Amino acid sequence: MKALHLKVPAYSKFHIDARREQVSYFANPWHFHDELEITFVIKSEGTKFIGDYISEFKPGEIILLGSRLPHYWRNHSSYYQDTAEKGAEAIIIRFNQDYAGNEFLKIPPMKPVLDLLNDAKRGIHIREPHSDLQQKLIDFLTLNESQRTIALTAILLSIATEKPYDYLCSIGYAHQYKSNDIEKIDAVYDYVLDNFKADLSLDDIALRCNMNTAAFCRYFKRKTGKTFVDFMNEIRLGNAAKLLLKGDLTIAEVAFESGFNNPSYFNRLFKRLKGVTPTAYQSQYLNTN
Repeated sequence: MKALHLKVPAYSKFHIDARREQVSYFANPWHFHDELEITFVIKSEGTKFIGDYISEFKPGEIILLGSRLPHYWRNHSSYYQDTAEKGAEAIIIRFNQDYAGNEFLKIPPMKPVLDLLNDAKRGIHIREPHSDLQQKLIDFLTLNESQRTIALTAILLSIATEKPYDYLCSIGYAHQYKSNDIEKIDAVYDYVLDNFKADLSLDDIALRCNMNTAAFCRYFKRKTGKTFVDFMNEIRLGNAAKLLLKGDLTIAEVAFESGFNNPSYFNRLFKRLKGVTPTAYQSQYLNTN
């Protein structure tokens, strides 16, 4: 299933588009746009689809999405009935990464914000956001364009330095995710992203980092919080999720195209890590669009 590319009206790359959406239900299809997006759900419930990630959403939720990351907010079925009186409401802020100029985020004090926006390529869920952040997003709509530039910087800096958050879609789906500080890990990411379909050898990967296999495994786990095998499976499953959404390959073909030589193992691993079988996962997307 191909995501729709939405064009956000903007007078210039410095423009910040912000609005309060009050509708019977969220109507945008599975889509993406070049701008980053902050969504604050004020009212309504349903299922959110972000890259290869699926979960329920509820009022109070704040999500930061990176550029061109496909997403879809699907309300529960009761919202689409003629007699429904529930309604949906959200504050949505869309902005270019250079909203304050292409040099602004390169100055050292802004590094936390730059890192946050790079990480947003995977989608970010602000965990248990405090009322102060929600109020800043509400007040944002009353500001003029100059004030919005300052206020957006304050909001992003608050998220980056004060609010705990979780990544949503997998590294494999985002595909452009990079570690911000570790050159060796970056090199591993690049190599695996370019070669995940092949039968990768852990010994070869370690050799590329000028380390023995045991030392590399310890280093990788310490720096990323996961084993190399788990990381590689995440890359492969992220690619598999993208292929499943296109819907033009069989499950076995998706497995082989994602580096799994055993479709049965692929099915078991997919269900264990994503909670549903590849077939059910694909159906969740196709049946809600």
